[in-house]
Amino acid sequence: MTDTTQLQRVERVLALTVEIEEAAALSDWERAARVTEERSPLLRSIAATDDPAILARIRRIQDLDAARLRDAHLAQSQLSAEFGGAVSNIRAASLYQRVARF
Repeated sequence: MTDTTQLQRVERVLALTVEIEEAAALSDWERAARVTEERSPLLRSIAATDDPAILARIRRIQDLDAARLRDAHLAQSQLSAEFGGAVSNIRAASLYQRVARF
């Protein structure tokens, strides 16, 4: 694979990575997952290189991925906390209904 082809492939992966970032910023995790599925085969097809331009883009992709992973963990924690609160409210309402019947 030529460096030009490799650079084009890495540019496409970077563009998809930015698209994933945009989806994640909107909490559109389904879209982020779809774009990730599209990106994965391209990402796996990138060959080892010492081209500085390609390496810089790969580092940018890695940085974006790491930031998105942190954001996803935070979102998951927040959703888990909200879910736990909702379950607690449902239990309290059920208890109230049981007690109110007596």
